[in-house]
Amino acid sequence: MSSTTTARPALRFLSADTTTGIVAYAVASRHDASRTNIISLDTTNGATYCDCKAGECHKSCWHEAAAVEAWAAELATIGVVWLTDVQLVRSGRKAAALIATYERRIGRSLASDRIALLAARSEYRRRLRLGLIERDALPVAA
Repeated sequence: MSSTTTARPALRFLSADTTTGIVAYAVASRHDASRTNIISLDTTNGATYCDCKAGECHKSCWHEAAAVEAWAAELATIGVVWLTDVQLVRSGRKAAALIATYERRIGRSLASDRIALLAARSEYRRRLRLGLIERDALPVAA
């Protein structure tokens, strides 16, 4: 093992799409100073895509693992784990309402609201998949 290690460049959050459930990050290429790699993570199924040289050859890269780690480290993602089922549903509905309001009033929504909605949806799906939550036992939208 080498005594010198090269630090990996930090990922930069780009976007969160509430329609597709995809979050995107960017990172500077270590091999080409004029290139920025884009990493996409599908929060609905965990699939990743990177447009780096390895990704173009359908190989996994450290960027994809870093995007998964970055998403897991988002405060919204960490916070929803501790919510009750009812609080989780209310949190998601509140974020959706804020997104709709901002988009109607100013034509765009805040990234923090999109992240909150995706985090709530991801946790809800996780609980459904593990049988921790029952769809019919939750409050109906008002």
